[in-house]
Amino acid sequence: EEEIPNPGDFFVRDIEVLGTSVIVARGPDGALRAFHNVCPHRGNRLVRAADGCVKGWQCDFHGWTFATDGSLQFVPDEGQFFDFDRARHSLPAVHLDTWAGFLFVNFDDTPRQTLEQAMGDFNQDLKPFPFDQMVCAGRWRYHVKANWKVTMNAFQEGYHVAFVHKRSAPDAFTGSDNPYCNISHMKLQPNGNQHLSVPGNPAHDLSPTEQIAFKFGSTFTQGTGGRGAYPGTQQGKSDDWGFELNIVFPFSRINVGAGWYYLDAFWPVGPQETVYELAYYFPRPRTAAEMISQEFSKIVLRDLSREDLYTNEVTQRSLNSGAIRSIVLSDQEAAVRHLYRTVERRVAEAEARA
Repeated sequence: EEEIPNPGDFFVRDIEVLGTSVIVARGPDGALRAFHNVCPHRGNRLVRAADGCVKGWQCDFHGWTFATDGSLQFVPDEGQFFDFDRARHSLPAVHLDTWAGFLFVNFDDTPRQTLEQAMGDFNQDLKPFPFDQMVCAGRWRYHVKANWKVTMNAFQEGYHVAFVHKRSAPDAFTGSDNPYCNISHMKLQPNGNQHLSVPGNPAHDLSPTEQIAFKFGSTFTQGTGGRGAYPGTQQGKSDDWGFELNIVFPFSRINVGAGWYYLDAFWPVGPQETVYELAYYFPRPRTAAEMISQEFSKIVLRDLSREDLYTNEVTQRSLNSGAIRSIVLSDQEAAVRHLYRTVERRVAEAEARA
């Protein structure tokens, strides 16, 4: 919600996998609404800007004009339309709801469940986190030539950490007591949502740069957190807590740590193409030192995510070769198995309804 705080604020989001575009706007009454980004006159794309603050939008094809609440306000030469009623030609609405300040849209004409139902156990386990006390500090967007599930799998377990991140985070999440970054707490919900607590290493040897960054703020690789538990975290009450991954089925995540959180999503574009988006949030820095500390964490997270993505495309090519017909999963990769089982079940349910 923080991206559109004022009446007239809006942003546009293209949903490539569904072949549609959505306008999310705060109307003159302060209410949040979502619309298909299409003019109901002849189907032209209505809004071409990515975001902004306006009183309304005018279609650049024939000049039909709409207010930010979706209502049709002006039609050139309106008398030429037989028995015309503006109220019947408002922008086509999309179901929108909010959760802890986050916006969710649902394209079903009649949603089969509420947003609260979709969030499941996160309503009590995660919602208390102080999301509203933090602001976006950085965003990244990657195009990955791999299926969205293959891409997401690299972010669902700690088994890879000691190998993929051995240079960027050599002992932040692994140590003699947990050399393979075994997940310290895991909760797999029946609706497909997942919670994983990633351990921190109490004996993590801070680099000189990390020491400076940690002195002035919370950092991504600070080992066991060191700043105390936040509301909405530490479900497993682990002494070696690092941070937590929270997957909102099917492909969005709300990941939280001590003094920060980051959002990411694995948007399917095609059978073997994914757009991965990542946004990092911190409390607004009060000093230059805090800003430098946050910049350090941003770069660490950026580099770790790039390392995770590195394996995706070569894995996809290998799977395409047909050299293997199945994969083998350990108990520490239970979240990967849970994702595939949930997808299979949801697809079967959809086919049964068709």
